[in-house]
Amino acid sequence: MTLTELTRRERKKEETRRRIFEVAIALFRERGFEATTVDEITERADVGRGTFFNYFPRKEAVLAYLSEERVALAEENAAALLDSQAPAREKLHDIYAFAASAYLSDRELSRFVFEEWMRQAFAPTEEAGSRWQALVLRIVEQGQTAGALRTDVPAIMLESLLSSVYMTTLYYWLCSPVQAVPAHDFPLLEGLRQRIDLVMDGVATKGGRA
Repeated sequence: MTLTELTRRERKKEETRRRIFEVAIALFRERGFEATTVDEITERADVGRGTFFNYFPRKEAVLAYLSEERVALAEENAAALLDSQAPAREKLHDIYAFAASAYLSDRELSRFVFEEWMRQAFAPTEEAGSRWQALVLRIVEQGQTAGALRTDVPAIMLESLLSSVYMTTLYYWLCSPVQAVPAHDFPLLEGLRQRIDLVMDGVATKGGRA
């Protein structure tokens, strides 16, 4: 098999995977995640059940594709973000806000995406989470090199703390009841920024002891 034939085959596989994903998401939004069956997805996507399971071992795995896609987009923008002259804090705000913004369009569906993301986070073969962690680590390490972030704390510990803030803020937003007046809703992006700032500033007063 030539390289051209291999590339064509890989492109065809990705097109099929993408079609299944888009059809599944459309059905999830129309009927709800729980009510949608694999048979309905395969019928609308015009593929067999075997083809579906070749790409997605379980219905929930379709949701993980959203997270993988978001990580891929973040990786594409990583060079520009790292090369910018913005302070490390603003870069961290930007990358976490970019991740959180993917959840804003559909809160109900996002709950299932979040659950799958958490399940995948503890899987030994999970890759998207490791790639995401690597992106944040590069920003943290850049901030340490520039003298903007503490160097007496390992970069991986700072990343873990910030990512924990991100995940708990997202979880709080997903669990918060939707208010009748949108302005009264918990503001996800603003709330995330406030919490990251709180971590970056610390909770002790200057010269005081917590």
